[in-house]
Amino acid sequence: MGKTSLRLGFMNSENLFSPGESFYGSEYTSDQYKEKVEWIGKRVADLRVHVCAFTEIGEDPNTCLKDVMKVVNREDTKTRPPFSHTFLAEPSKVGAKIRVAIMSRFPLSEMESIVQYPAGFSVDLHKPGTDEDNASNWITVPSTEYSRPVGKATVTPPNNATPFNLFVVHLKSKRPTKAKHDNYNEAIGIARAAIRRNLEAAALRYYLDTFLPAQYQQDPKVPTILVGDFNDVPNSVPIENIRGPFDKDPGPSSTWSEPDKRRLLSCARLHMKKAAYDDKLFSYVHNESFTLIDQAFVTEHLPGRFTRLEVYNDHVFRHQSIKEGTEQEQQWKSMVTDHGILVLELTRMLKP
Repeated sequence: MGKTSLRLGFMNSENLFSPGESFYGSEYTSDQYKEKVEWIGKRVADLRVHVCAFTEIGEDPNTCLKDVMKVVNREDTKTRPPFSHTFLAEPSKVGAKIRVAIMSRFPLSEMESIVQYPAGFSVDLHKPGTDEDNASNWITVPSTEYSRPVGKATVTPPNNATPFNLFVVHLKSKRPTKAKHDNYNEAIGIARAAIRRNLEAAALRYYLDTFLPAQYQQDPKVPTILVGDFNDVPNSVPIENIRGPFDKDPGPSSTWSEPDKRRLLSCARLHMKKAAYDDKLFSYVHNESFTLIDQAFVTEHLPGRFTRLEVYNDHVFRHQSIKEGTEQEQQWKSMVTDHGILVLELTRMLKP
């Protein structure tokens, strides 16, 4: 890592809740909580990141995240600023009260929880048997907010280095949304989850179509980075939608086209151009398939500064040998996470 390189991490912490707090019918003992916080904190310290984003931080973020931060600062013996800045988005309104969060060595500003879909955004479908573009022939899908609010902050490195926008997202999972009135049908539940995930991705794209050009007009030097648990793979429909439009001759260039000002580039794709080992690039195992659902994206400012995308997934691989639903699995989950950990490295982002 060079002196000017920025290392940005992302981790799904897998339900980091304080001892005694219930989540999905489970809870940690004091020893289990301490063990999990130690594991997360030591991993973050080992990865030598300057900023780390999280998903699935629990009910009392001032406890959970600050406990992790204490471990990181204790373990990190390098001569660099300690982690001392945090942002905690609003929690989900249904299910366990999990949220996205950011922990940083550098100051954070313009922090925002994006709960509702943008004004003017909705998705509607033709009624069966109709195809005319008449208002009466459309049915609006009744969804107005993210299952987990999106987090947004501006990170300002020291010594007058260029700040950057950081978004953290946790889209709806592939876990079926089942209902009693259809006898908890698996296929219908999977379809519901997919619809929700696609809606959230489309709403984020709708937001970025306004945010990114506005940022370019305000200060064209400020880049944007998007990280998170997208619960889908890089070439899926929701992810392609978030990435946005592509010009035929994409930048970076001295004059960006309008599509270029609204697009995001997948760090997984940038990485595979440098080291093509797609079969090893995974962060989660779903239905016995090794998948990359934890991802990072950057604007056109940063491909030239992209060094690598690291995915630390050995703990995910080992977890597969443990039988699901056993006490051994619960003990394993209580001390680690079932997701891989991402680190994005970008050069010439800091000033020594």
